[in-house]
Formats: sequence, structure tokens, C-alpha cells
Amino acid sequence: MDLINAETEEKIKGIIERVSLIELRKLKQDSRFIFDWYQEKNHEVYKIHLLDQEEILGLISLIDIPEEFRIHINLIESSEKNKGKGKKIKNIPGCLISFTCKKAFLNGYDGFVFLVPKTQLISYYQIQYGFIQIGNQMAVFGETSKLLISKYLKDG
Repeated sequence: MDLINAETEEKIKGIIERVSLIELRKLKQDSRFIFDWYQEKNHEVYKIHLLDQEEILGLISLIDIPEEFRIHINLIESSEKNKGKGKKIKNIPGCLISFTCKKAFLNGYDGFVFLVPKTQLISYYQIQYGFIQIGNQMAVFGETSKLLISKYLKDG
């Protein structure tokens, strides 16, 4: 998958991997993240980092809900230096969300991914990723999920 250097617009190869319990404990003291990721220990937590480096650029916590044929994004966060206008690397959330869409297809859920956004992020998720609002949740599925996968994951 391609991440992008915000300064040079150069593509950089990234990788997403499952976070271990030991890594979650270490994240508790990590000032690069606002959330206490150790609280997500009962969910599937994944990290994104550059192919040739171990520094975690972003994290996502997933809850598989097979009886509803969907995956719920419980929490998603980019590291401090990769947020906002001054971010160093772009496409972190897009890659993590697309990874989740791909996982939802592999699970037979037609790419159904849900999340409960902060109010100020509703339009961002709609515009940036094609989520639709369903009550207090937002969802992406089907063709929109496929488009996200092809845009952000390109080579898998």
C-alpha cells in the first residue's frame, strides 16, 4: 500500500500488522497517541508503519460482528505528527479503513464497515471515504468499499 510523504508527495510503501499485547502495553506510555490503546486489548488492533521502519504511524481497533455481517471500527488514530495540516505522512486513515473493508469482504460481509464518528468528523468521513450516515453510525460497503481498496491498497 502507498503512503505519501506530505512534503515531497513521494509514495512510500507501508504495511499493516496485528498489534501484540506487549505492544499495546508499551503504547500506554506513548505520547504520540492520545487514546489509551491498552483499553482495546479485547479487540483486534492493527498498526500501520513504513515497510522499512517499525515506528507506528497509526492504529485501528476492530470488532468483528458476524451475526450482523459487519466489522465495527471501534477506534482509529494517526500518530501526533501525522495529523492535521502539518502531517508528515498522508493516507494513514485511508489505508487503515481500506484494510478493514478488505477484511469485511474476506469475511463475506460485502465490505460492510461501520463506525460511530465524532460529530465534527461526519462530513469528513462522507467526503473523504464515501461513508453514509445510518442513525448515529456511519457505514461503507459494496462498490464504495471496493473503490477504497483500489485507491489505498493498490498492491494488497
